[in-house]
Amino acid sequence: MNTRSTLVDRAHADKRLTALLKQAPIEFARAVYGINDYASGRTDTMAAREVVRAQRQGMPLTEERAEQRARAYLPTVGQEHCPRCWVVYGHKTPLRFREADEERPEVAACHICGAEYATSSD
Repeated sequence: MNTRSTLVDRAHADKRLTALLKQAPIEFARAVYGINDYASGRTDTMAAREVVRAQRQGMPLTEERAEQRARAYLPTVGQEHCPRCWVVYGHKTPLRFREADEERPEVAACHICGAEYATSSD
């Protein structure tokens, strides 16, 4: 049985989920930019590189599929997963949270794609 080492306040967890849910449409737009960049020969952009990386992994990225995944992105408390990995690759990669400090807000980071998402406005 998996148990969390620290209890998460329900209101804080809901704010995390809300912040992550807002990221899925942004990742969809990023995927579309990558698809368009790649199709027009601009393969040096970060978004186009994601498209190439997805193709190398055997997961051809189409606008329709990225849109389906963006709409289906639904993290749950304790099982938050990366919006970019989900939209682009279809993988549910767990996020790692770094607590807020005086210089930056709380951040959810993906160890696979390197994406970071602010999950609080502190």
